[in-house]
Amino acid sequence: MDFSQVFNIAQLANALALASLLTILASGLALIFGLRDVMNFGHGALFMLGAYLGYTFSGLFNFWAALVIVPLLLAALGVAFEYLAIRPLQHRSHMDVALVTFGLALVLSQVVIKIWGTAPLQMEAPASLAGSIDLFGQRYPAYRIFLIAVGFGTCVALAVWLKYTRSGMHVRAVSQQPMVARMMGVNTDRLSLLVVCMGTGFAGLAGVLAGPYLSVDPAMGGSILISCLIVVVIGGLGSIGGAIAAAVIYGLIQVIGTLVSPTVAVMAPYLLLFFVLLWRPQGLGRGRVA
Repeated sequence: MDFSQVFNIAQLANALALASLLTILASGLALIFGLRDVMNFGHGALFMLGAYLGYTFSGLFNFWAALVIVPLLLAALGVAFEYLAIRPLQHRSHMDVALVTFGLALVLSQVVIKIWGTAPLQMEAPASLAGSIDLFGQRYPAYRIFLIAVGFGTCVALAVWLKYTRSGMHVRAVSQQPMVARMMGVNTDRLSLLVVCMGTGFAGLAGVLAGPYLSVDPAMGGSILISCLIVVVIGGLGSIGGAIAAAVIYGLIQVIGTLVSPTVAVMAPYLLLFFVLLWRPQGLGRGRVA
């Protein structure tokens, strides 16, 4: 095999496009886990719902309107998730909460199938991003460059918010020492509502961005959830920086593995997870919401 086909700028960009999508999803998942200690197994279903809503609103209005409306709708759904699932179960075991979120994922999947059916749908990229651009001498889809920019730009904005704003400081404090933060006057319930809405909003944003990049179908939530969980665990549960690093590594392994061998592409992420947990069980990150 000619490895010059593997290690070129186009394949690196493909890896970054996948990584940017996973980074948005993993950041939302890590935020909720870091503050609420809840592993939301419904995150993939929220991503799928965001993709279908993006398809619908793109048809009714345009892609740019969907990119604004859908994350707001999913953030509103996060309010219901917080009040109807997380708060009533906050004193229950992790397994109870995980099963509830898994059940919500099954319900959302059936709702999506009932409304949109099971046939795959294709969402078109906006006309301004439909072509290709010159990327260091190679033609490359403009939409994927946009996906990379939005994905990593969102994570930079999230990191700035966590580090330099008062509410971000409170999120970091509650994720590390919740009892001390409450004693210092931090309203943890209000903060939890904000973080859960942000997490579900991120799932909606990722869903809309994935529409022109992936096929929109009912199975997309389950497949991406597995990848997202691998990224979150490798990055370190609750660590935003670790999730970004793990997403880039995962994207590179998937893209290069697909070119080398489909079997390698399937097995490599699980082998990476295995070795990281053996070498560094806490993951690559430095801690929760870090």
